[in-house]
Amino acid sequence: MGLHDKFTPAELTVTETVPALFGPDVELFTTPITPRENMLRLYEGKTPMWTPFPAGDLNMLMLDCDPENQARSPGGGGTCDGWGVEWIFVDVVGGAMVKPGNPKVLDINHWEDYVTPPDPDTWDWEGCYERNKDKIRPDRATIINVPGCLFERMIALMDFDNAIVALIDDEQKEAVHRLLRVVTDIHKKFYTNCKKWFNPDIVNFNDDWGSQRAEFFSVATVREMLLPYVKEIGDHVHSLGMYWDLHSCGKVENFVPLFIEAGLNSWGGQPINDKYGLKQKYGDRFIFTHGPQLSPDASEEEIDKAVAEFMATIGSDNRVLCDARDAAVRRKVYEASRRNFDRMVEEGSAIL
Repeated sequence: MGLHDKFTPAELTVTETVPALFGPDVELFTTPITPRENMLRLYEGKTPMWTPFPAGDLNMLMLDCDPENQARSPGGGGTCDGWGVEWIFVDVVGGAMVKPGNPKVLDINHWEDYVTPPDPDTWDWEGCYERNKDKIRPDRATIINVPGCLFERMIALMDFDNAIVALIDDEQKEAVHRLLRVVTDIHKKFYTNCKKWFNPDIVNFNDDWGSQRAEFFSVATVREMLLPYVKEIGDHVHSLGMYWDLHSCGKVENFVPLFIEAGLNSWGGQPINDKYGLKQKYGDRFIFTHGPQLSPDASEEEIDKAVAEFMATIGSDNRVLCDARDAAVRRKVYEASRRNFDRMVEEGSAIL
């Protein structure tokens, strides 16, 4: 089987079921090329044979040598990250938060007096690789997820209200730059070690910049306070030969041009953003994540309608990361996008 094989129903034969980092286990199909080859076609600017599924087509890793991942894990409640910040795991939401009421940094202008930055070069990378190497399958692309980066690091140290004010207060901006300079250097070390020990195809950058209604700050604030550091980290990631994925929650669609300018390759934003409209504007330079929008109890007729709408809009060229975890939805999206690839090849519109 290969790139020029047309879809057959035999491809829907499930080879195995594999665990996902988040959510239920997922089925792997009998694909004509490996999920890794197909995923890299997307990042290389080519037409994937099917719309890649992050859940299932990727080896997703969160590295346990990072003290923050340890502190934020379900069993890590009451432990501290590398900056000395204590985290607690909230079972009802399935995630961790900083222990409230006691921010580590009380005055950003003197943040160095409150914390000692971590040094990723001192972490147990060899042991981490040995503990996680069996999770890395060569037939799937590997992505390493990285917790709280720039603004999220400020929130963890200062609490949200103090962090947001510090970005725009002239009397605190210089101290913010000192902090973000250090955070940037730490992340560059982190990514360098990721490359050395795991050689991932993609690394993640995790920084929430918006709420359900709008961005936390203006484009001008991002340009002044955050973008230079994001661009520097992005240049470093690309110099190591890795692609760069963004996780940023909230309605942050006005920042998409800045994401592209910073060198980010893809973004797993929430569906509250106008993904189809954004793809029409920026789809030749950026990869979006989206999926058929369905209720948990959707009927088969509703699934068919949602998949058809997905393929007619943002999935029309297969160049989208498909967020679909339900088995029935995945099967229908896979078949629809495989047939779509065959159509594009016949028409000459596929990028081979």
